[in-house]
Amino acid sequence: MHLPDGFLSPQLSLPACAVAAPLWAWAARRHFGRSAAESLPVLGSLTALAFVIQTIMIPVPGGTSTHLTGVTLLGLIFGPLAAFACESLVLLVQALFFGAGGVTVLGVNALAMGLLGPLAGWLAWKALRRLSEKAALFAAGWLSMQVSTLSVVGALALQHRLDPSIFPVAPAVTVAAMLVPSLTVAGLVEGLYTVFALSLVRKANLRGVEA
Repeated sequence: MHLPDGFLSPQLSLPACAVAAPLWAWAARRHFGRSAAESLPVLGSLTALAFVIQTIMIPVPGGTSTHLTGVTLLGLIFGPLAAFACESLVLLVQALFFGAGGVTVLGVNALAMGLLGPLAGWLAWKALRRLSEKAALFAAGWLSMQVSTLSVVGALALQHRLDPSIFPVAPAVTVAAMLVPSLTVAGLVEGLYTVFALSLVRKANLRGVEA
């Protein structure tokens, strides 16, 4: 799901960074200040877990692979803004030290995987949890994955329209290559992971976990 350097032109990457920058500042003040000191150990632990999860590749038909994000869990416990900040850190470390994703497209990746996806999952959970807690958690994880994937697909499709020489793959091919694995594999596993992981966190009685 990560976009590497070179897939997007500055026409897209720079505006994305401009949008992400004030959100990073807001998230830092709200979730990493002295007032949030008690929740930082849990926040850091779940961020590290998300980093590990994103390194595990799930093989899918066609000779490619997909992966989970684990970020929905952060969004449900601490809010979408915290998920955005933590996923941005994960993406930055992956880009700098592991060759996954890119630095110039950090804003696009962070907005797609760290904000839009978890925000959609958080909204779905809020809307559905009174009907069925487990179903709401599964829906949150599944929907978060689809929104993140669609956001990346949208960025690539827009780049193709602006300048096909930078990203020559037709949008229809991009949609099929990314969305089918997301709908059929990654989204299902992400939903199950969200249900299982949040239940473990709650059993551990970790500070900051919502009821």
